Amino acid sequence: MTTRAAHRAQVRNAPQDEVPVAGRRRTAKPNVTPRPSRLRIAAFLAIAAIVVGGGVYVAGNVFMGQRDKTNVAGAITMRISMDGFTPNVLNAKPGETLTLDWWNEDAPMHLTGGVHTLVSDTLKVRLELPAQSRKTVQLTAPMLPGDYDFWCDSCCGGKDNQQMHATLHVEA
Repeated sequence: MTTRAAHRAQVRNAPQDEVPVAGRRRTAKPNVTPRPSRLRIAAFLAIAAIVVGGGVYVAGNVFMGQRDKTNVAGAITMRISMDGFTPNVLNAKPGETLTLDWWNEDAPMHLTGGVHTLVSDTLKVRLELPAQSRKTVQLTAPMLPGDYDFWCDSCCGGKDNQQMHATLHVEA
């Protein structure tokens, strides 16, 4: 195969009575878009599966992991969120100390000071729990039977918002 420049030189240098041999003619390529190879498709699907799987794993741990399970023996799991306390009633015997595995599922931007609180004047308690965290706390029930109110006063309307209240019910 000769180059275009070599072909032109051959035509220029050829005697007048000789006709140069025509070079290979170029034909237009058909306008067809190439299909991706099977390997490329397989690689794309593998990467997509890894990305989606990683997202599900991370989201599963953040949104669904360890919700009602506690690692503290005998502890009561108690959640705090913008929806209030869950459970919103704790039962105890007079003088009993309750161990709570308390966790906060809200993001810092939703909370005043980045915390939820557990406040009760009658129980003489004021606890704070940072956003998206968990800790073990203890509440001691009073000796007198009755219902003792506690609430979150760091956001959501504080004490005035009945949704952010819960009760410690001390049995007779």
